[in-house]
Amino acid sequence: MTVTATETIRKEIFVDAAPETAFRVFTEQTAAWWPLQKYGIFLEDAETVVFEDRDGWRLIEKAKDGRETEWGEVLDYEFASRVRFTWHPGRDSDDEPTEIEVTFTADKDGTLVVLEHRGWENLTGERRESRAGYDNGWPGVLEQFRQVAE
Repeated sequence: MTVTATETIRKEIFVDAAPETAFRVFTEQTAAWWPLQKYGIFLEDAETVVFEDRDGWRLIEKAKDGRETEWGEVLDYEFASRVRFTWHPGRDSDDEPTEIEVTFTADKDGTLVVLEHRGWENLTGERRESRAGYDNGWPGVLEQFRQVAE
């Protein structure tokens, strides 16, 4: 199977926790599982990453010195079921954002979490080429999420 530079990235992980718990950990405890020193804008100067209500629900990275950068804006969500947001870490919201949707579905005694990262066709040049890095990076990020959620 050949993967194109514009194909949606789709990753799944089973979490041994209820959908409500998985959703809350994803949206309310992001700093506990996101590998900020590896996948952040401020890297060693980073303090936290958090979903905040600022004229809409936004994902914000904060540095120890008070600097902030927006990673995305929540487009819609259904508690314990799904969250969908733009994705543009370190760039303006109107500067070629992609989109992420995460769903949380009850599965036996846990939750199937599915992350879809799409919108690559809207990007050009190096930004479109970054798809491979995300495709390789999301599994490790989701594994850290699973460990915290459980």
